[in-house]
Amino acid sequence: MSSSGSQIYEFGDYRLDATRRVLTDAIGDRIELTGKAFDALIYFLQHPGVVIDRSTLLGALWPDTVVEENNLNQAVAVLRRALGRDYITTVPRRGYQFAAEVRQMSDLPGIDADRGDAPLSRNSVLALTAGILVVVVAYALFGAMSKEPVGVQRAPKVAVLPCDNLSPDAKDAYLALSLHQEILEQLGKLGGLLVVSRSSMMKYADDRPPVPEIAELLDATAVMECSVRYSAGRLVVTAQLIDPETDSQLWSQSYPGDLADVSTVIDIQAEIATQVAAALGVDYLPAEQQRLERAPTTSLDAYAEYLKAKQSVTWGGYSLGYSSDDFHRHIDKAIEADPEFALAYSDRAIGHLSRSMDALIAHHRADQLDANYDTSGQALSLARQDANRALDLDPSIGRAHAVLGAVEHILGNTEAAHSRFRRAIESSPNDAEILSFIVGFYLRGGQQREALELLAHIKRLDPVDRDVGFYFYLAGDRKTALQLLRRMLKLDPDDAYIHALIGYCQAIDGIAEDAEASLRLAEELYRRDLQVSQQGLSTGMLSTLAYSYSRIGLADDVQRLSEQFMQIAETAPVNPMRRAEIYLALGNVERAYDVLSVIAERRLPPFVSLELDFVLNTYNDPVLDEPQFVALRRRLGGEAFPE
Repeated sequence: MSSSGSQIYEFGDYRLDATRRVLTDAIGDRIELTGKAFDALIYFLQHPGVVIDRSTLLGALWPDTVVEENNLNQAVAVLRRALGRDYITTVPRRGYQFAAEVRQMSDLPGIDADRGDAPLSRNSVLALTAGILVVVVAYALFGAMSKEPVGVQRAPKVAVLPCDNLSPDAKDAYLALSLHQEILEQLGKLGGLLVVSRSSMMKYADDRPPVPEIAELLDATAVMECSVRYSAGRLVVTAQLIDPETDSQLWSQSYPGDLADVSTVIDIQAEIATQVAAALGVDYLPAEQQRLERAPTTSLDAYAEYLKAKQSVTWGGYSLGYSSDDFHRHIDKAIEADPEFALAYSDRAIGHLSRSMDALIAHHRADQLDANYDTSGQALSLARQDANRALDLDPSIGRAHAVLGAVEHILGNTEAAHSRFRRAIESSPNDAEILSFIVGFYLRGGQQREALELLAHIKRLDPVDRDVGFYFYLAGDRKTALQLLRRMLKLDPDDAYIHALIGYCQAIDGIAEDAEASLRLAEELYRRDLQVSQQGLSTGMLSTLAYSYSRIGLADDVQRLSEQFMQIAETAPVNPMRRAEIYLALGNVERAYDVLSVIAERRLPPFVSLELDFVLNTYNDPVLDEPQFVALRRRLGGEAFPE
């Protein structure tokens, strides 16, 4: 394959000499490629930013030969392994695109490509030498500051799709859902492997695009599919690991077992984890192997109730979902069947904490504040008791440390809380849901830097979760928040809530035309969905849309939505922060101040809540930066107020 024009290309930290067929990295080390991979790279560099379909690439690389598409897949896979996945992106159903900026050496000042071998002038040499020194120094400084630890940066990432339920009896469907979560947690115990979180993976429970598209969206090295069948006392778990570059199997295995033997089920999970690690070249420590093989309980009844409890909830970063009566009924039965079941105590601690947080929010937003309300509460005491019991039985349970950190934070013991949070992060560095939960407390405590550092890692584990995008927004990084929100739309283009959030961020940033388009689409999608359910827009969505329209000057829309809000508020209690948001949208500053004054007399909930938007002024609203509003924000926010 021949190249035209300049024979030297630069992109990112790489330099390619097409004539000599040499590819080097930023420090000059040579990177070896197969012949066809090198030809493919030259073709991509000659067509940067262009979406190239597969047939065009096949014709360019094998002009006189008929070959299978798998040959092209292999060439692209070699390039992605050598360069990283960011340079060559897959455009679903269209082809490939080279996403980085490409620079030909003839574009460098002081070098004329038409002069052939003519010597450079002394000034050109000096200029070029100075330029190289600047690049080298800048790379050394910026690289040292920005590069992630090598082990984190290069760790393979696996995405485990929800397990297909093949059990003939509907009452056994919980096994597929629960074992999926258990397999994720087992894989998460391997420090050399990144695991996409359950919250991101559950979005594929019903609608499942091709594996390469899933891997592209989640930036996954490999995708695992699994199925669970239980019948007549026999359990069969089947799993296969797929290479998204070639859409071929890396490993596949079927595991029969007897559900009456808990150790057999745990052995299956451990075997799947170790086989995935082996297929991806991940080494693990003996201690990690022991953690994989450790049975959480020897009681079949306890384990069955534990799995049923886990089926009914998900851990969310913004709020906890462990409050339901179903969850508590099953988890209580699990502990009753095995009083030494550490994981069950840990999850019940989360349940008590969830109920305590729900009660604190209800107390804060009540029309009449109960002066005798006990903020520590019985549920909070039970959460601490169960978390401590879990850690007495197994000190490595990260979620129990996270619960104790939350309890200490709620009680105002900041130093003790952060100590527990650090233990939780050390124990469970792969658990995006725990880490997101901790980020919420960092933001509430005014620790924006710590929150952003943790979010940078969470984003890799949980790339399509709206809570992660929301936290980036709260931390003041709206650019990343918008990037994540737009990525989520690739998964569900008709998600009205995501369109509304995108429009909200665009409106705050003054991008009026784009904001209006996003907001109107969100309204259209909401009303289409709500026609089916015979419900109206919630007060929360009405206030969000109204405020967003106000920021881009659409007064008629503000008035229309505000009237709908007030009609609901006449007959039902509404969140006072939403009422203040409506008054700000209408420009009624005095009424907004009155509502916010009442809120400021109450203690800000000790975790992420809507009131934190007001304290941080994430609205970027100049009204809230006026002295009287700043005083309210400082009084309500305490340590969360950004000085």
